[in-house]
Amino acid sequence: MSQKTRERKQMRRTMFISGAAIAFIALMAGLLALRFGPFAGIVDFLGPVITGVIGITLLTLLFIGLVLLIGNLRNMYGESAGWFDVIVLWVLVVIIAAILFGVPVALLTGLLCIGFIYYLHLAQD
Repeated sequence: MSQKTRERKQMRRTMFISGAAIAFIALMAGLLALRFGPFAGIVDFLGPVITGVIGITLLTLLFIGLVLLIGNLRNMYGESAGWFDVIVLWVLVVIIAAILFGVPVALLTGLLCIGFIYYLHLAQD
């Protein structure tokens, strides 16, 4: 097996695991926001502040996972992911946060995601 084939196989495995993690995080955020099933009692018990903190954490992890997944996908096909991809994902995650949890959670999620974008900018140099 050549080196390139091994790298592609490892890249596919990484993308599969990232995709599964992203789906799980998105499912948990959606269930938490919609107070569905067992989450209804948990949300009422924890209160709105802790629920918002959990939502911020889940959506920030969703953003990081999406950025890494898109970057790996572009790298696998020989392209390089640009800042346009990162900014579009940031806008999408902030819109999702506003719809699911409200504007304050969206603002804080956006700020944490900007912190990760700044980290990517520093790591790029």
